[in-house]
Amino acid sequence: MTMSGGWDDAGLPALALAPVASGARPDDAGREEQHDHHPAASGGDLLTVPGRVAGMNLQDLVDELAETLDRSIVINDPAFRPIVASAQGDEIDELRARALLRRVTPPRERAYVESLRLTQSRRPRTVDLAEFGAHERLAVPIWSDDTLLGILWLITGGLPPLREEQFRALDAAVDVVRTVLAAQTESTALTARDGVMRSLLAADPIARRDALSMAVRAHGVTRDADTLVRAVAIGHDTGVVQRAALGRAVESATRSALVLIGEIGAALLFLGRRGETERLDAAVIAEAERAGVLLRAIGAAGLSDADNDLHPVAERAIATATVAELLPELGRSLHADDVGPWLLISDVLTDPRRLSWYSPAAFALVHDADPLRRQTIEALLDNAGHVRQVCEVLHIHRTTLYYRLENMPQVVRDALDDGMQRSALHLGLKLAAYWENAGHIR
Repeated sequence: MTMSGGWDDAGLPALALAPVASGARPDDAGREEQHDHHPAASGGDLLTVPGRVAGMNLQDLVDELAETLDRSIVINDPAFRPIVASAQGDEIDELRARALLRRVTPPRERAYVESLRLTQSRRPRTVDLAEFGAHERLAVPIWSDDTLLGILWLITGGLPPLREEQFRALDAAVDVVRTVLAAQTESTALTARDGVMRSLLAADPIARRDALSMAVRAHGVTRDADTLVRAVAIGHDTGVVQRAALGRAVESATRSALVLIGEIGAALLFLGRRGETERLDAAVIAEAERAGVLLRAIGAAGLSDADNDLHPVAERAIATATVAELLPELGRSLHADDVGPWLLISDVLTDPRRLSWYSPAAFALVHDADPLRRQTIEALLDNAGHVRQVCEVLHIHRTTLYYRLENMPQVVRDALDDGMQRSALHLGLKLAAYWENAGHIR
């Protein structure tokens, strides 16, 4: 993957893993497809990140992929022994049934498959097994650098051709499988750049700090506001294949100006550079719609020269996305620097009963039968008491504003006359709005 659209200017070298078969389309039986394909479709172009498969094992993955492709899946090791298999549908043939029952590919069929040199192939192969009374298969080798980790098999004979979105799902699934199998294979060595990107959001804080230091020294990341972590908050029920496919698609659509570095909860985390926010947001939104993934909001947070760990920056980006989701009037995509007070409010313990503790005046306005009172006070505080601006916002005359203020409850008038209580009133009203949007106050 060539890092462009912002990273090139920072001097970040190209991040490229060994080529992987998943992005190509199969050609005739026993032959590799020869025409070129777009680099973004190559499995080697996507950074593999442990965070992508948090809470997901291979069984979960193949089950989800089988449902997406509408056909059963088997993953073999390089010796053609089954590692994991989905539930088998009506398309299962005797060859697959025997291989799964005996946990090994029968000798005659294995000899034929080995003669096709599948273990040396870097691209998918269509394998004709008619002479064995079996259906045609698509074999997708899974590589990590120069190590073959396994082969993903799916039956294609007698079934409808895979659609474009199914190929994308298959491509993304291969990337996730590679991550899991590589972690289980001690002999698999990571490239230095891949290792750094894997570790930026590692569970071990020491590993995270070391990774960020290396990224700054060798890979063009800067400890300043020009380096951003973007949190793309998606639906909580989004499957692992959809998440991986979306991450890959965003990298491709942004020409790797955004690089997926992992996941926290229901948020995909991308590393990128400041600038072109509208273009990058539009690309993320478009790819989420294309993938059928619910995009809840986008939040961004920049590094500072004091940051030695990317995880808190990622958490700040996620918190910013939460603000954007709960307060859509602020925008679907927000930067943490622009919503600092809202981040403060979002950290307050969610307990609407405590609003009366923080500001009895705010509590009174929130529960007042006349919503104009709250609207008036909030406009007054938002505009720092500038009467002309307040009147313009409320579309009222100055005399009307003074009348409203004179007829406020005494607890509100007292708060307006005291500096600390006035600040608490302002924050209390914002806190109430935040809780209302979150469904905690009705």
